[in-house]
Amino acid sequence: MSLSDKERKRGLVLAVGCLGGLVMLDETVLGVSLPAIREHFHLSATTTHWILNAYMLAFTCFAAVGGKAIDLFGFRPALIACSIVFAIASLVAGLADSIAILIAMRVVQGLCAAIMFPMSLAAATLTFDENERGRAIGILAAMATIFLAAGPLVGGVLTDFLSWRWVFWINVPVVVAGSVLACILWRNPEHSRPRPVIDPIGLVLMLIGLTAFIFGLMEGPDFGWLSPVILGTVFGGVIGIAVFLVYETRKAKPLIDVRLFKLPPFHASAMIILLTQMSKIVVAIYVPHYLQLDLSYSALWAGIGTVIAVLPMPILAAPAGKFSDKYGSRKPVLFSMALLAVANILIGLVMLLNTYWALAPVLLMWGIFLPFAMIPTGRITANSVPRDKQGEVSGLIISARLVGGTLGVTLGSVLLAMGAGFTSIFVTMGVMIALACAYSSIALEYDSTS
Repeated sequence: MSLSDKERKRGLVLAVGCLGGLVMLDETVLGVSLPAIREHFHLSATTTHWILNAYMLAFTCFAAVGGKAIDLFGFRPALIACSIVFAIASLVAGLADSIAILIAMRVVQGLCAAIMFPMSLAAATLTFDENERGRAIGILAAMATIFLAAGPLVGGVLTDFLSWRWVFWINVPVVVAGSVLACILWRNPEHSRPRPVIDPIGLVLMLIGLTAFIFGLMEGPDFGWLSPVILGTVFGGVIGIAVFLVYETRKAKPLIDVRLFKLPPFHASAMIILLTQMSKIVVAIYVPHYLQLDLSYSALWAGIGTVIAVLPMPILAAPAGKFSDKYGSRKPVLFSMALLAVANILIGLVMLLNTYWALAPVLLMWGIFLPFAMIPTGRITANSVPRDKQGEVSGLIISARLVGGTLGVTLGSVLLAMGAGFTSIFVTMGVMIALACAYSSIALEYDSTS
């Protein structure tokens, strides 16, 4: 392989890594800016968090389809169309003079993210040989965590020194540069893959179920939990999700192979991935909220104060993976989950002291143990299913992450709207992780490879 070919492949990984990282950035950068947006539009807490949930919900529902975009349309056409729409949506979101327009553009961004994020992983795996893919995926993961960790700080700097509108406008140059570079460096694979089949009925059922359920949870405090609207949407969402699951089990080529969840190690690891992502979003969104609303920090200092929690992620991601390869995954995951539960509860309790200096070491503790709970879990998931299901597993893991992020925003917004305070968010999160850890200690016994 020539040197120029090596450089081309590395450049492509960096380009698509920027696009995948941009999706991660959009998950966390808004957390610091939400108070300023809420004040500008005079919003309720619930409506404010729809700015986040609209993005996460669209991303979650269409990720299963987005991963097939290369095979359906080709890499360059799909990326060009997606990048143009994403850039326009970001520009309009920054210019929005009404909350309806802003939320609508967040939905469009989420739809584009559902294509861009899986495409970044697919581009790396299709470009590199099998014995080189691990390193390429590792580079993508490191870039994603760097973008994710930078979110609170970037949001604080932009909001304090420029405007909250720049949180959206910053997407434009990144997506344009990354897309142009990726299109130039991309080479079509020598062997074409079969054109995928998308199950439209399954997609519609999933959209109806998730959207109705999340809407009911988000709007319950405003409408009242016993109001016909909330009861109808929550139960309608549950029924929609149940019908989706039953329908998918009967399909030869389902949108999501839900039969995999019958395997104890798989559904336990999927639950851990969902909850760790949920905890990550809760910290990235509600710690800056707390620092601004309860401790009167500026957006900049709230972002700086949150960095200590996310800084260990890009540093410890690779060592966590190597550790699980050498010593196995089950014990590190269970140990880290237990300490992660303690860290969440401590974050909530320390918030009652109203001092950042007591909060900082607990945030650092949380940040240290999160990678050791998240990274080895991916190994358990891959090892728990047959080889011919590895492609579907990737899509399911992305979906679990996204559902976790959506539920994290929902949990916080519901508890705050009920007047329960920031402490209740983190204590609830800690209890959920502790229960999952207890169950996983039994379920993961079935996996001899972990």
